[in-house]
Amino acid sequence: MKGYSEKPTRVRFRVLAFIFISVVINYMDRSNISVAATAMSKDLKLSSVELGLIFSAFGWAYAALQIPGGVMVDRFGARATYAFSLITWSIVTLLQGFTKGFVSLFGLRLATGAFEAPAFPTNNKVVTSWFPNQERASAIAFYTSGQFAGLAFLTPTLVTIQHFLGWRGLFITTGIIGIAWGIIWYIFYRDPSQHSKVNKAELQHIEEGGGLVKAADKKGERAKFE
Repeated sequence: MKGYSEKPTRVRFRVLAFIFISVVINYMDRSNISVAATAMSKDLKLSSVELGLIFSAFGWAYAALQIPGGVMVDRFGARATYAFSLITWSIVTLLQGFTKGFVSLFGLRLATGAFEAPAFPTNNKVVTSWFPNQERASAIAFYTSGQFAGLAFLTPTLVTIQHFLGWRGLFITTGIIGIAWGIIWYIFYRDPSQHSKVNKAELQHIEEGGGLVKAADKKGERAKFE
């Protein structure tokens, strides 16, 4: 790293792009079942009640594990937690392409919600570590827009994949994409003070603006609630 006198690097915006892509993949793996529902329910002979339970399963697990997901991020850090979350929910997504009936699909949708639960707590952890207060709302707005990009712009792509590969191929393809991205995240993401491309001027800009640069280094430490 060079001295404070030089112009701050802009690594934080590359990190933000990484979060955006992760959110797009997150919502792609939530919405793929909506695209597959008609063909899937016909092939597996699912009733409307069973299909409703399958759609609900994700939300039950996701809501129940939000707080444990946040604790996991604090304990293990953003790099490891997001990689684990991305890869595991993507493996579960891929396995949905091999499901044989209601019970297995219901269980896999529960698992999808469970493994996706740490994702947004991790997004928040990364942004509060990498962005000063005056840029944080814009950063959050940008990565949150990935939800709607995933739903609006990728739906035609998902429909096209299903057209050529079938609903099973849709789950397998989206699962493989997520696994690959989880590996990329783990290879390239680092907390601010550990990133080889960030200079001291950018770290100073983040920290003086209220970014929690040092807090990102304290994963695993137990803090008291007061």
